[in-house]
Amino acid sequence: MADQLHVGILRAALRTARTITRIKRRAWCGIALLVVLSPITGQATEPIGEPSASVVRHIWDFSRKDDWDRNDGWPDKWKRVDGPGYPKYVTAAIKPHNSSVESFYRTLDANVFRAWKMLRNSFPNLPELPPSVADAAVDRYLHIELDGGQLMMTSPPIPASRVFKYRFSCRMMTQGLRHDSARAEIICLDGKGKEIDVFSTPAMSGTNDWTEITLDVAKPPSETKQIAIRLHVQRGETGVEDVHGAIGFDDVTVEQYPQIQIFTDQARGIYRFGSPVLSTAKVLGLRSGISRVRFQLTDSSGQEIGHQLIQSEKATPVNRLDPSDDLDGNDFESRATWKLPLLAPGFYRVSASLVDPELSSLATETTFAVIDQLTDEPLAGPFGWTLPDGLKGMEPREAAAWLASLGVAWVKYPCWLHPDDFVGIDRVAKTLTKLQDAGIETVGMLDQPPDDQIPLYGVRGRRDLVAAQLFYDIKTWQPLLEPVMSRLTLSVGMWQLGCERDDSFLGRPRLRELIKEIAAGLQGFGQSTEVAISWPWLEPRLPANETSWQAVCRSSHSTLAASELDAALTKQESQQQVLPPQKTKPYTWLLLDPIEKDAYSQASRINDLVMRMATVRSHQVQASFVSNPYDQQHGLLRPDGRPSELLLPWRTTSQLIGNLQRVGSLQLRSGANNIIFAGAEREVLMVWSAQPVQELIFLGENVSQVDVWGKTTKLPPETVGNQTAQRLEIGPTPKFIIGADPELLAFRMSVVVSPKQLDSLLGRRQQMTVEFTNPTADSLIGTLRVLKPSTWQLDDPTREWEVLARKPSRSEFNVVLSNSAKVGKYEIPVQFKLETIPPKVLTTYRQIQVGPTGLEINVTTKMLPSEQLRVEVELTNRSDHRQAYDCMMFATPDRQYQRLFITVLPGETANRSVIWRNGETLLGKRMLLRADEQDGPRILNYPFTATR
Repeated sequence: MADQLHVGILRAALRTARTITRIKRRAWCGIALLVVLSPITGQATEPIGEPSASVVRHIWDFSRKDDWDRNDGWPDKWKRVDGPGYPKYVTAAIKPHNSSVESFYRTLDANVFRAWKMLRNSFPNLPELPPSVADAAVDRYLHIELDGGQLMMTSPPIPASRVFKYRFSCRMMTQGLRHDSARAEIICLDGKGKEIDVFSTPAMSGTNDWTEITLDVAKPPSETKQIAIRLHVQRGETGVEDVHGAIGFDDVTVEQYPQIQIFTDQARGIYRFGSPVLSTAKVLGLRSGISRVRFQLTDSSGQEIGHQLIQSEKATPVNRLDPSDDLDGNDFESRATWKLPLLAPGFYRVSASLVDPELSSLATETTFAVIDQLTDEPLAGPFGWTLPDGLKGMEPREAAAWLASLGVAWVKYPCWLHPDDFVGIDRVAKTLTKLQDAGIETVGMLDQPPDDQIPLYGVRGRRDLVAAQLFYDIKTWQPLLEPVMSRLTLSVGMWQLGCERDDSFLGRPRLRELIKEIAAGLQGFGQSTEVAISWPWLEPRLPANETSWQAVCRSSHSTLAASELDAALTKQESQQQVLPPQKTKPYTWLLLDPIEKDAYSQASRINDLVMRMATVRSHQVQASFVSNPYDQQHGLLRPDGRPSELLLPWRTTSQLIGNLQRVGSLQLRSGANNIIFAGAEREVLMVWSAQPVQELIFLGENVSQVDVWGKTTKLPPETVGNQTAQRLEIGPTPKFIIGADPELLAFRMSVVVSPKQLDSLLGRRQQMTVEFTNPTADSLIGTLRVLKPSTWQLDDPTREWEVLARKPSRSEFNVVLSNSAKVGKYEIPVQFKLETIPPKVLTTYRQIQVGPTGLEINVTTKMLPSEQLRVEVELTNRSDHRQAYDCMMFATPDRQYQRLFITVLPGETANRSVIWRNGETLLGKRMLLRADEQDGPRILNYPFTATR
């Protein structure tokens, strides 16, 4: 596009110079073109706007200015690696994007040069040699031609500072790469030019047209003094290199921006309900320091709940991190602080942005959570975290309190230290002791030996470190671990061999004896040592009499859904039950990581996590772990330790059901799913529904609802009809009902109405039974009443009863279906009045199907293009005998019924259709299918509604 523009300019200039001599015409055209193109040239560092502007660009566009010193096709001051694997015959040179355009401009340069002397006679102030039109106008790039080798080249360094943030961009293209790949890197250097960090673009291979790639470095390391760009062509993972192919780089740009940071007065962003929250924005690198900051507060759903515009304080020099910090004297910082409004428990984001036309893109955000006390019980349950990197700078006392407040009941902690690191060993021992003092169960992890010990185990690097290899030779590992274990086994009794998902012991011969030998070798000062190993879900668990370990951590590389986890645990427990009587060990542990952040919505991830945690409490699982809570995709925290979206749902579930066990569920009228978790002191009802529904149910006098964010809402009883009930709004995200009367929950669960189906014998007596159990420790007196449908007759729907403690009761009723009784499902309310103090009234709802045993009826309607309504009747016979019916279909009173005969053999399905004219007039109308059994007493009344 740029080449076409240049040609257009040249042609326009030629047309305006027709009256000048041929030589002069060409010279003036060249001068005119140079004037037009002169803004293209410039320095490698270009301030945006005035010299005092806040954004600075460093550009290598591989134009003439980047190859000025020797004009050798190599960008000035760039350095190339020369050595094994990086041969010189892999060529890299600056080339034009369009060779024909460059040739055209070179011809023009030659004409201008011949005319230059004549022009200087008329214009004596002109320089001795003319500037080059080709140098200014031709668009060039760095071209790399592959020839069976790698290439690495580095730009000259540019000044940098931790005060600023940086954005890197470049354009890349590749042609015919099969094995090699190309990428660009930002290298952060300290004051001595030593490389301290690298940020890389994604690697590009294959054939790709020119593509712009950007990379943000929001926070360079604090020691950063310079930044350089490295262009890298690398061979494939198998070591094979491309002999043919080409790579291009162009418009390599580093932009330096002022930086805005945001933080709160609690470093990890956890606040107790009722505590004030202070959010501070710090603006770095803005020389004037005068800025307005716009704060915005949003909740877990992204809804804005507050904002504030605040003028920053007067700028001051940036604080030094240490005495050797030689920041530029012009590096300033300014701050603005917002005291947030009092917030309910939940997850929040607070963002800060500069209100400045030039810097409006500068914005940042952080997260925090407000938590409330959800239970008065001590920390307990199976839910925990694995901390592969330890406490990340936190003091042990602070970490213990922080973890306990988040509902973390178990912690796996790395403990493999150097035997001479007495300070480190004492610190780990202190950490584990503080965790235990806070009520947290601790597990020591032996997974990563110190770096200087790795060669002793016969492995090439940390990627090859697996437990079975590390513990292969007791003569190697025992002397190194003995000082560590002698100190730490006084604090920890359970040890895991290997990191999470290290299944290296799988398939090892004599595994029982091997683990027993390792456990004996780990004992320090005679302390008994219990051992845990990892085992994949896809492999069957070994019987207890073939094991010598005390716990097995089950895992898979792809996350099991709640239903899959439930099936796997059910299968495992059923296999254990058929074995001979055995000890309770080995205990079952498992990994319970959230599903991937980039692949699923926030709601899906929350629902999945809560449901899998509920599944754990439905089975015999001693502990379940998030394998790395700091993981960006599968964790609960951000890498900086502040809360992510899943932290509070995990905490809420852990605290509310952690020490409870599933005991059953209620039959709710709305059809919502639910689980009752119970313990010695309390019960929790968890409810959810794929579609939003409302449930009216009485659960007690002091009932509250807790959402996954930990917000508690009172559910006061209200009068509905002549009864008292709570109103539950239920949706896809689970909610927890606390404070329910445990006796009411148990009573509701015990009610059984049988049979599940009544035959459609109209006018005939059939029997229905209501059973329930007194769940209390005292005798109960009361009445029950069956609220029958209008087309049913009961001889006596009300019964009085008296039931001893923990004893069942049974009442029988005679039911007669009238001639107008319909086939289908009936909801049968059973009302109980309990003579307690105060009296309690509750209604349970049970469903009974009415219809012939083994026969299913389905009726569908459809409007045809002819404006006729087609009604299709489908009968499925699941009985062992032939069934035949004389059917009459009734529409509206002004229409004649239609008749059809249907015979269905055992195990078969029969379909019949009826066509109604003027079908539009029937849409939305209630219609009736009446079927009289041939050779039998049944009459089926099946109502349905006509739809399009």
